[in-house]
Order: sequence, then C-alpha cells, then structure tokens
Amino acid sequence: MTNLIRAGGEMFAWSDRSARPNALLTRLITELSGPGRSVLVAGPHPDELITALTTGGAEVTWLLRSLTDAEQAARTHPAVTVLAGAFGKADLTPGYDLVVATDGIQRLNSAEGDQLPAAGLLDGLARAVRPGGSLVLMHDNQLGAHHTVRLDPGARHRDDAAWYPAEAVDGPAARTQLTAELTGSGLVIDAAYAAFPEPDAPTVLIGGETLGDLASPLRPWLHTVLAQAYTTAFRGRPVLSDPRRLVGRALRAGAEDTVAGGWLVVARAPGDAGHLRQWHDVLIGVAHGVHRLDAGGLRTLAPYEGPREQDGLLRAEVAQPFDGYLLEERLFALCAAADVRRLRQEVTQYEAWLSGRSRDGAVDGPAALADLSGIGVTAAGPDVLFGRWAPVEPIPTRIALVRALWQFAVRLVTAGRPHPWPITASASDLAAILTGMAGRSVTEEDLRAAVDLQVTIDAAEFGLSPADRRAHRLALLAVQPGTAPLDVAGYGELAEALWRQRYQASHLLAMMEWTEQIIASRDSQLSRMEWELRFHRSRVTGRALMAAKRAYRMIKK
Repeated sequence: MTNLIRAGGEMFAWSDRSARPNALLTRLITELSGPGRSVLVAGPHPDELITALTTGGAEVTWLLRSLTDAEQAARTHPAVTVLAGAFGKADLTPGYDLVVATDGIQRLNSAEGDQLPAAGLLDGLARAVRPGGSLVLMHDNQLGAHHTVRLDPGARHRDDAAWYPAEAVDGPAARTQLTAELTGSGLVIDAAYAAFPEPDAPTVLIGGETLGDLASPLRPWLHTVLAQAYTTAFRGRPVLSDPRRLVGRALRAGAEDTVAGGWLVVARAPGDAGHLRQWHDVLIGVAHGVHRLDAGGLRTLAPYEGPREQDGLLRAEVAQPFDGYLLEERLFALCAAADVRRLRQEVTQYEAWLSGRSRDGAVDGPAALADLSGIGVTAAGPDVLFGRWAPVEPIPTRIALVRALWQFAVRLVTAGRPHPWPITASASDLAAILTGMAGRSVTEEDLRAAVDLQVTIDAAEFGLSPADRRAHRLALLAVQPGTAPLDVAGYGELAEALWRQRYQASHLLAMMEWTEQIIASRDSQLSRMEWELRFHRSRVTGRALMAAKRAYRMIKK
C-alpha cells in the first residue's frame, strides 16, 4: 500500500475503530474544506467523514496510532495518505488548511513511546494549522452528564477502543480553559460550542450568546430539543439516573455548559482567512438533516436526503418563535399541586385548540402528533413549539387527543410524579380521567388506537424492528404504578419503581389483612346470632313461636 506511511510509535494488535457517523460534524467540517485544500484528520473518525472530504476534492491525510486501523484505512481510501504512529512522531510540516480532531486528544498518544501532555497535544494541533487555516477540535467534558450517569461495569475492558486513560489526561476541564489553551498557541477562536449529548456523536450544539443566557427566547426550545437528543442517545442503555433530569436542571440554572458532553471549538490561524463564515448559536443534527435554531424558528442547512415518508408518517421538522410556557411542564406542576380546577382549564384549552385545527373530525400536520412537551402556550393560546412528524393522512381528532393525554399519563406514572388520583390502576385510567376533563369519553378501542399510533411514531423515530414493536406495544399497554420509565431506565428510576411496587404490594397486603379481620368479625357475629337462635328455639316459648309461624304460612297459602 503506497498510501500508508509508518511515522513511528504505531501500536500493534490494537484497534480504535469506534467512531460513529455524525451528520452534524460532517456538515460543519465539509463546509471548511474544499477542492485542493489540504486536510489533516487526527485520530479515529468515521469513514463517512473521510469519504465526504475526498469527494469534495480535498487532499486528506489521516493519522492513526493503530497499525491495524491504518492498514484498513489505506485499503478503504486509496486517495488518502494514511500516517500510522503517534502524533508526536508524525511529520506534519508545512501545515494544513484544515485540521480535524473531533475525536479529541485522548487517542493521539501511543503506548509505544513518550506520552505528550494535553498542552503539548493542543499546541501540536495548533502548529499543524498553516496561516489562514482552521482547526476543528472536540474535547470531552469529564463532568458531562454522559459520564455522570454512566452505568456500564467493565466497559473499558471489552475492546481496545474503550480502553484508554481518558481521566489521566491532564487537559482542560472547562470550555474557557480549552479556548485559552488554543489562544495561547496562537489561534483565533471563531466559534465554541457546548456539544450534546455525547462528544463522539453530538446532535445539538449550543454556543454564542444563547449558551447560559436564561433570558434567551430559545431556552424553552432547548428543553425539548435536548430531552429528545438524550432520549435517542440513551434509549435502552443502563444509566445511574435519567440524564434528561440533570440536563433540564442545568438549563434552568443556565449551567448547560458545565454538563455538556464536550466542547467543539473552531479556531483559525492568523493569516488570509478569505471569506469569514457565520457561525450560528444553535445547530441541530438529526436523521432528518442539519438545522439551525434562532428567534426566527428552525432553518434547514442540510436537508434530509432519504425517504420522507415512513409507515404513514411524514418527516416534518417544526419549530416556531415562542414566548410563554411549556404545556407539559405546567400540567406536571398542576398535578403536583393537586390543582384540579386549573388542570381542567389547561386540558380543555388544549382540546379546544386541537379541535379548532381539525376538519370533519380529523386533524393533520405536526399538531396531530406533537407531544405535550412540544406544545407551547402563549397569550394567543397553544401552538406547536417543536414537532418532528406529521401524518400522511389526517387522523381522528379524538385519537390525537387521547394519544397526547395518554402519553402524558405514561410519563406521569413512570416518573413517579405526584398527581390528584393516586388510586388509579394504570396510565389508561389516568388518560381516561384527563380526557374526561376535556369533555370527551374514551373507549377501549380509542386507547388501543392511541397506543398503536404511539408505537408507529416510536418505530419511525428509533428504527424499531417488528419484534421490538410488539414488545414495545405490550409494555405501553401494561403501564401502571410501579412501572419504570420505558425509554431511559436509569438505576435511580428503577429503584424508585421498585419502591412504588413494594408500596403497592404492602398496601395490598394491608387491605387483605383488614379484609380478613372484617370477615372474621362478621363470622363471629353470625356464629353468636346462630347460637342465640338455637337457644331460643329449644325453649317452650321458642317452639310455640315457630309453630305459630308455620300455621300462619299454611293459612296464608
């Protein structure tokens, strides 16, 4: 392989191939590259990124410390120059127009030689950028929510890619420290983002004035966007606690930068930079494409190139300006306060809004499938704050209403949140109560249709197989007090669910004991009455009374 160069310090019988494709990073990096531009990719990255760079006409050099990975990369990408070895031993002169290190700096050192400190690695990356060139660097946040909630014993010993001393790297522990290190190395910071949910696969980037700004009009959006991002990333994974709660609290305190999965920094070396690019404050990268979020709503930067229709659903990314409160958060607060009157007002207002958008008893568009977490209430009334799907054909308004309220009931029950009806047996019963508040009745067919619709949405969102769909449907139908969250089941939530199950079991045992005592008391009273009756019948007076009773019956007959 003529495109493979062994720089020294390469690691044998070792592999770091763990990078996952990411549309958001690929879009951002390819915007900085172009025909004839030299690009250095430092560390393991997904093949899709390398292919996008070479397809765009860039001259790519790829540095990998694993010899096995380097040989595979050289065979897969014959147009790419592959360097196998440690970062400190590679000859990176005279520099590159673009240096990409979105895997971080932890896997640039090699075990076959001296270990460069974090400051040395950052300085080396900065020196590899020629004047006018750019550096795109992702740095892992060791205080991030993805580390805080991790529950995966032995993960670092399962494969090579997961086993490296990330905590041992004496690197920047905050975004400001990271930008200060790069500035000290002679670079100019163009953009610095807090990346969520994880640094190796970010789907939300928050930077600029929006980061930490409690007065920003985008803050209600961010609650919904980040909740969706963490739901997708941690669905079915064991965690200590639901990361959505931690990130939600951080957002309310303006401390999302502290719990971010990592920090993405775009810096440039002084020189002829050409056309300066505009960096947006909030970038969202999902399966539906790459978007930016600002006060004007959602704007598409890279459209989704796959099929837009799936299982009768249509991809429809929607976000609108908002100044009010989230409907789901308000309902949670009212349930906790047992304020049934205001709860009925909110539910009735939502039902009236949904009915007002329907035609001939059916509703379409994102409003038909929007969760209550994506509904914002302003002075003008409810509106879709954030939506991702719309039905191809309109669905009955009653089914849309029941599904939204039933899903809220599921979250209310599985999260163990307080509400005014603690004796309800299931989420379906609670959904029926909430729907009744809106002046509508619910049948068993309506509930099953609502559950089937939710299964279809989840299958399209998370790519569920037919077997997973059946299991998911059964799990949704079985939600009752004591059921753990069905998407992100953390250890804390499981312990809470176990406590609720034990409480329910102890309550049932106490009721059984009370019932047995009542039955025993009644048996005792009946036995005493039977004894008294026999006693009186054995007397002359008693026999006379019984004879008179029989005579009366005969005469009457």
